[in-house]
Amino acid sequence: MRIIDPHLHIDRMKGKDAETLSIAGVEAAVLPTPHLLPWLVSAETLLRMWRNFLNFEVKHAKSLGITLRVTLSVPFYGIDTEAVGECLKQLPKYLEHENVVGLGEIGLDAGIEDEVKLFRAQLNIATEYKLPIIVHTPTPMEPQAPTVLKQIIKVIKEENFPLERAILDHTGRNTLRARLDSGAMVGLSLCYDKLRPEDAAEIVLENPDKRDKLLINSEFGYSSEGYFSVPRAVLSMRRLGLKREEIEGVTWDNPKGFFNLPVE
Repeated sequence: MRIIDPHLHIDRMKGKDAETLSIAGVEAAVLPTPHLLPWLVSAETLLRMWRNFLNFEVKHAKSLGITLRVTLSVPFYGIDTEAVGECLKQLPKYLEHENVVGLGEIGLDAGIEDEVKLFRAQLNIATEYKLPIIVHTPTPMEPQAPTVLKQIIKVIKEENFPLERAILDHTGRNTLRARLDSGAMVGLSLCYDKLRPEDAAEIVLENPDKRDKLLINSEFGYSSEGYFSVPRAVLSMRRLGLKREEIEGVTWDNPKGFFNLPVE
């Protein structure tokens, strides 16, 4: 089976794990800017991260057999307040890089005013540059998840950004129907606090009329095993009797088409 992981924090992986991921069948991936940084950083720190993603990480992944592309964003936590404006000012220049395929992660977590303001600003940039977006949403375990998801969809509509150009990531079963009904792409994130590979396989099986809107990604994982969750989901879908073309629809065709990735 052919696999693209459309939300892979490969920069957090050990080289050996990334190589094994390639052996497991992941041919391409998208590396997003994280929505959260663990410290207050300057504008230059974030710009240096973007440059690292666009140059070193892309080349390193290629050496391991993985075609990597990048989405950029200004994280809504972990940036000095005065640096946010500078990063937004610099972002358009970086979006012109050949390895950029979208904006992300952008979105909301708590749904507070500062998050919304930054979300709107980056939606407007994505509209101007005609780029798709990866949208962070609260994890299924967080009690605000259903409410904030509705808020996210409302903001996207208010900013006239096309929902079909957005991936509503970090799906849980408690918000699955709202996501499927929104018209957006639905990101099934196989992370320790979100979905298991078996859950994603069942969702694909149970929603044949929505498979063109489903994407499966490993997101973060927090351990080496977590990064291999997409190949595990492929195995789970095979066990459920899904055909090759049905599996590759969600693991290859959808992410390739959404991000217009340069893979054959």
